[in-house]
Amino acid sequence: MLQPRIVGDEHYETAKQVKQTLQRYKELQDIIAILGLDELSEEDRLTVARARKIERFLSQPFFIAEVFTGSPGKYVGLVETIRGFQLILSGELDGLPEQAFYLQFEEMTLNLCVLTPNRIVWDSEVKEIILSTNSGQIGVLPNHAPIATAVDIGILRIRLNDQWLTMALMGGFARIGNNEITVLVNDAEKSSDIDPQEAQQTLEIAEAALRKAEGKRQTIEANLALRRARTRVEAINAIS
Repeated sequence: MLQPRIVGDEHYETAKQVKQTLQRYKELQDIIAILGLDELSEEDRLTVARARKIERFLSQPFFIAEVFTGSPGKYVGLVETIRGFQLILSGELDGLPEQAFYLQFEEMTLNLCVLTPNRIVWDSEVKEIILSTNSGQIGVLPNHAPIATAVDIGILRIRLNDQWLTMALMGGFARIGNNEITVLVNDAEKSSDIDPQEAQQTLEIAEAALRKAEGKRQTIEANLALRRARTRVEAINAIS
């Protein structure tokens, strides 16, 4: 655990602000999924933009991450690293697009295959993905360390060059290795295939069903239905 007497006040305060910003972004995601980014206050929109830049900044090929990514990393001193986070948090980099913080692998790609029991939803090369797992979101770039993980009900973000696409996943399993990603899920929908009006109606029905649920089993089933409905709406409203 970070303590100011060990790492210093500047390091401690910067780390605390980064954590608070990312936590606030996580809290806002349900609101964004239901109402959209435009319904947030100006302050919250800035928080979201800065949090996403922090996430991209953390994807850079740091030297310390070589053991996990298998890719050559660059050593960046502590002072410069802290300064980078401070520039984002202070708003000095608000004028830069999020693309400026993407890690670029011009010569390398990943092959992503998303499968359901009935069909192939995606089978093509991508630059990067952000996957919702049971232990949180993970970003996957070329040369990612091999892993196998459970996939949560949530959003799959896919980057093709500077364009991001989203997909709603309904839980399953993923295997990553040798720049190949295989995602096996109960169901999946590209955001472009989801009818916004139908998705919103389904969400409202799921919310009403949860309010009326009686007993443990009904409550569990209603909660799952609500998570699925929210994920479909979030896939449409996801920040691109």
